[in-house]
Amino acid sequence: MFRARSWPFLICVLTAAIGGALQATEAGQVPRATSVAYVANDRAGTISAFRIDGDTGALTPLGAQGMATDKNPYALTVDPDGRWLYAAHGDASSIVAFRIDAMSGELKPAPIRRTATGDYPVSTAIDPAGRFLYVSTMVANAIAIYAINRDADALTPVAGSPFAAGTRPSGNAVHPSGRFLYVTNLTTRSVLAFAVDRANGSIKPIRGSPFPAGANPRAIAIEPRGRFAYVVNAVSNDISLYRIDARNGALEPVPGGSVPTGENPRALAVAPSGAYLYVASNASASIWAYSIDPVSGALRPLPEQPVAAGKSPRGLAIDKRGRFLYCTNYDANSVSAYRIDPLTGALGEIAGSPYRTGDGPFAVAIF
Repeated sequence: MFRARSWPFLICVLTAAIGGALQATEAGQVPRATSVAYVANDRAGTISAFRIDGDTGALTPLGAQGMATDKNPYALTVDPDGRWLYAAHGDASSIVAFRIDAMSGELKPAPIRRTATGDYPVSTAIDPAGRFLYVSTMVANAIAIYAINRDADALTPVAGSPFAAGTRPSGNAVHPSGRFLYVTNLTTRSVLAFAVDRANGSIKPIRGSPFPAGANPRAIAIEPRGRFAYVVNAVSNDISLYRIDARNGALEPVPGGSVPTGENPRALAVAPSGAYLYVASNASASIWAYSIDPVSGALRPLPEQPVAAGKSPRGLAIDKRGRFLYCTNYDANSVSAYRIDPLTGALGEIAGSPYRTGDGPFAVAIF
């Protein structure tokens, strides 16, 4: 039971807590208690949203399912504050920005901002500070770079954009430090590496770039501490492993060479802990799982893998706490959900999975 003299202290604590919450909201931090998964439905030209149950990982449709967007949404990226969702559209050659409701996570249909890009944008990444958006435009053979106005969602091309990015740039990833950008090239079996000017977002090639990869490199992921990079090669059916030089961003192959995976791997994701890597193998309808050696970056297949997915898995995403993994199944019009064992990295499908999406789910993003 509180004594009278305790009440001033309690009031101060409550006031501080409420003030802190308001400051967090004003700073742009989303105060939602649960995460939201967004799915780009390629054939439908829509985006689906799902609330993630924080205890079970189950998905519940959120708001108006099938928010209309431009043709062929291929890639989704949420800004670090959780205010905006950016969708890249291949055939439409555009980036569409949706405002995210701060409390519910629903996408607001207006205002929507549309920005023209080079031909066929297929991959997007935002620097850790949320200042710049990097877009791989495959047919234009370039990286388009935009400065982000975080209050008005406006995208302004940085000086020099678009930048030459080899032949058929596909996946891209920004280093956790924000100092380097990596871009996979489909037809040249290589990874381009760029130094990023953090003042204006522009890029220039790193000495030694491009770096060799396997056949048809599709996507790249970087270990959260920025020490290792991994590339899935869709034709050679393997993973290329690299150590990242912290001084200059150069890539050095991890001893032991590439690691085999399922047929036609199209996407990969590294757990927030940096301990596990997951690969979606499109033609094998499966997810392959590996542990990451914390010293060398080498991969070791987990014992109970691969895990079955739906038909034609295309996109992967892991929640920020590293508890759940989600996989889009392109030809099954669904998203599969898995619980990640924190001790072993093993995947267990969540009750109720898979969940229905729009036609042709391609990419998935979580905030």
